[in-house]
Amino acid sequence: MVSIQFCGGAGSVTGANYVIDNGKIRFVVDCGLIQGGREADELNYVPFAYDPKAIDFMIATHTHIDHIGRIPKLVKEGFRGEIYSTYPTEEFAEISLRDTVSIMEHDKTQVPLFNDEDVDQAVSQWRGREYHEIYEINENISFRFQDAGHILGSAITEIWVLDPEKGKRIKLVFSGDLGNVPSVLLRKYDYIAEADYVIVESCYGDRIHQKLAERKEILKQAIKDTIERKSVLLMPAFSIERTQDILYELNDIIENHSGNGLQRGRVGKIDVYLDSPLAIKATNIHSKYTQYYNQEAKQLAKTDDIFDFPFLTFTESREDSMRINSQPQPKMIMAGSGMSTGGRVLYHEERYLSNPKNILLFVGYQAPYTLGRRILEGESPVYIHNHPIENRIEVRRVEGYSAHADQEMLLDWLSKIRNSQNVFVVQGEQEASQALADAIKSNLHIQAQVPTENEIVILS
Repeated sequence: MVSIQFCGGAGSVTGANYVIDNGKIRFVVDCGLIQGGREADELNYVPFAYDPKAIDFMIATHTHIDHIGRIPKLVKEGFRGEIYSTYPTEEFAEISLRDTVSIMEHDKTQVPLFNDEDVDQAVSQWRGREYHEIYEINENISFRFQDAGHILGSAITEIWVLDPEKGKRIKLVFSGDLGNVPSVLLRKYDYIAEADYVIVESCYGDRIHQKLAERKEILKQAIKDTIERKSVLLMPAFSIERTQDILYELNDIIENHSGNGLQRGRVGKIDVYLDSPLAIKATNIHSKYTQYYNQEAKQLAKTDDIFDFPFLTFTESREDSMRINSQPQPKMIMAGSGMSTGGRVLYHEERYLSNPKNILLFVGYQAPYTLGRRILEGESPVYIHNHPIENRIEVRRVEGYSAHADQEMLLDWLSKIRNSQNVFVVQGEQEASQALADAIKSNLHIQAQVPTENEIVILS
């Protein structure tokens, strides 16, 4: 008998955590932080629905904190198995988890969920693997990573699990998070030929994204308007992938309009600040793994520093960050975190939210109950560092920069998988997950369901 338990990510976008058990070996796919405000934060302190000491190994599909953020907690509570991921994910994980420790240590209202020693232990258990190669854990389990095209190193995971009672293997496929096509930097997601069961994300399972040209034009227009107003363009930054996508686009927008172009005022001069130590480290890691880029980005990277352009400043130290406040306008500030749940963006929002001349541009999903979602929905005042701040800033949103596939792309990916007995739709708000499940059944004529939290399903 083989079973799967949905210990996180069922009916919600964040907190992905799945346990597979064949009676002889038990392993985990992803172990992410639950995000969405203080109530969600408190759920991270609830004991796991399983014994961490009884987990033999785990797989991390990619480095976003809602997929890896509770791994040090798992380790702290006794997990000592190996952690498998791609090599970029292994590198990103350490800097992301240490950044999470730093954020938790600055939050004086709660005891940190884990500390640097727990991260050290988790890192010591990590094992990088390549795409497209089958790795055998033992006679019970083997797996293979395919490119998910979501962020650098993100993986679709094919897993073959032995059912010891029936003496046959069943195949599970975890989509992880699938990438938005076309990606600015990355290749399109790989297709999977067949599977017995599929676990698919649904963050944007109920909508269709803006096209590439539209999203770039929205970014360009926001820059033009900020220059014209002599104001501030503020962008909550997702440190891994979204920031690099934006830098790549800015490189094109600003370099292609610099020199004579600037003098003609086609775009104009604007100082850009990347105010996120994590995003800066992630950008350096991106520069190491050009072999994962799509063909266009790979070619350009041979002759140009694709993450650098005139008037760009990286601010790593707190002192440099504070100096941004005294710099003249117009200026653009990219700062973490992407949902305004912590980090330096909070200080900039505290300073700039009350001015209607300023623009706040969201470039990714804002989970329910996060500060980002409250700002997006127009709540005012909002509370930052326990102070009421009037939310009068002009809010704009560009979904085309989302790193997640939309409904059309998810259906496209699923349509190529033969012999699927059931599709479990996870990692979406309830409405988005149900919409995708309904679309799978009506368009692809495949059984699909939205599991509930901690539900256990017998697969064979």
